[in-house]
Amino acid sequence: MAEDVDVANTGLHPIALSNANPLSLGPDNPHVMQFLELWEWQSHADMQLRETGPVPSFPEIRRLARECPRRVDYNQLKGDAYDFQGIGWNDLGVSRNMARRRRMATFHNYVNRSQSDSRHNASSDRLLRPVENYFRYKSMDIRRDVRLLHFQLRNILGVASRTRTFYPSFTSIKEHDPTTGIDKTAMRFDNHSGAHVSTLTASDEILIAGGFYGTYHYRHLDSTRGSDIYEGQLTNHNSGITNHVQIHPSRNSHTPLAAFASNDFGFRVVDLAQNRIVSEIMYDFAMNCSALSPDMRLRVIVGDHQNVLITDAETGEILQDLEGHRDFGFACDWAPDGWTVATGNQDRSIRIWDARKWRNSKGESTSVAVVRTEMAGARSLRFSPLGSGKRVLVAAEEADFINMIDAQTFKTRQTVDIFGELGGVAFANDGNDLIALSCDLSRGGVMRLERCDAGAEDTFSYAPTYREPGSWWQTPGYDWMQSPEQVVAAPQSQESLTQKRRKAAMVENWTF
Repeated sequence: MAEDVDVANTGLHPIALSNANPLSLGPDNPHVMQFLELWEWQSHADMQLRETGPVPSFPEIRRLARECPRRVDYNQLKGDAYDFQGIGWNDLGVSRNMARRRRMATFHNYVNRSQSDSRHNASSDRLLRPVENYFRYKSMDIRRDVRLLHFQLRNILGVASRTRTFYPSFTSIKEHDPTTGIDKTAMRFDNHSGAHVSTLTASDEILIAGGFYGTYHYRHLDSTRGSDIYEGQLTNHNSGITNHVQIHPSRNSHTPLAAFASNDFGFRVVDLAQNRIVSEIMYDFAMNCSALSPDMRLRVIVGDHQNVLITDAETGEILQDLEGHRDFGFACDWAPDGWTVATGNQDRSIRIWDARKWRNSKGESTSVAVVRTEMAGARSLRFSPLGSGKRVLVAAEEADFINMIDAQTFKTRQTVDIFGELGGVAFANDGNDLIALSCDLSRGGVMRLERCDAGAEDTFSYAPTYREPGSWWQTPGYDWMQSPEQVVAAPQSQESLTQKRRKAAMVENWTF
């Protein structure tokens, strides 16, 4: 909706009021072929809409719709002649830059609070310089069966390893190997409700999906434990959509837990060893995303409210209610250093918080940085794993843009752009691979990027450096710790010191 609505006076649950298109919960913006067709149509429509300058060729648009590559590798790229998604912009008669400018001018960023994303209301948001080069394109497997059921929920990508990624299809969850392009069925649904996947995730051992009707399904990925599918019911509320799920271990044991954020205002934790709900907490608004702190004591939660909640992970007690965002939140993550937190919002801002100082001396909520996105709200956030190199925050917007942000200064970024709605991002291969899911109906699929700055972590990166006034929260250290020894000693670290030295030795003459 474009404006705030008093839910109490309507008698409706917020889900009934939060759809840009009342006839569908799908994306409100056109997929890439529709975008091109609309562009071409306006060239000969009403004079007020008539286009000036080059427009896409309609026969070529039709050909692109019919002929779709299964895979686009790095060595096939030819600039405007053949891009990441196998689109030949030269044949269309327009440049990719022209298409990008038009897409940004016509894209509708969905908001629940009117004008929350306007530049006037975001004068303090920081536009980052695109000068970094953390990842390079490796491949994209085009798949037309990616199923995005809700335009606001974009956490539908699960990554267990560099060869095992998962996404929802029409009657199943597909398993895809980005290294070979091979697909197979990971989980098949026999009933209508199970196939309506609203969120999913995967760990090394478990694949789990939440549904539109308060249900969840999961299976073990270890072949020795079989492929039985377990299911459960979180809620019977008529708006019990499962908005987000995170897998994490118990603080007191190795038991795997699944933390579910639901649209019925509930937050529930399920013991996956026993398949039972062990915790249920109700809040004052719908929960859209959560992330656990590395020590598993705190949790950050965002939802259908402009405030960010910091809660006790065990009891659910609200410890901090942080102000700053201007709309509803759909993305969050907690960094491996234990104190850096990121939250993404429909207001097109990403706020960075420091757990050592949630508020200033006046008691006001204090974010240490506010980053403005390129085109739409950030709906998936991921900090790079500990031990994977330069600390990075990856932010996938609602569509098109994937931003890799310097997570030490939050002043610079690398951006990769494609055309289409995005279903999430996740790291694989100890942080050396970045997987992104595009949900575009004609040119969607699984894109793989690989880290290309290995070896840049020279020993001098860990020396104390000058910090600008007011940047008390910035810590020295290339990775998430202040020395290489601390990095590899941490239980969550992905590599040994010897492995990092070997990697560094392969890139120029850096030492570590």
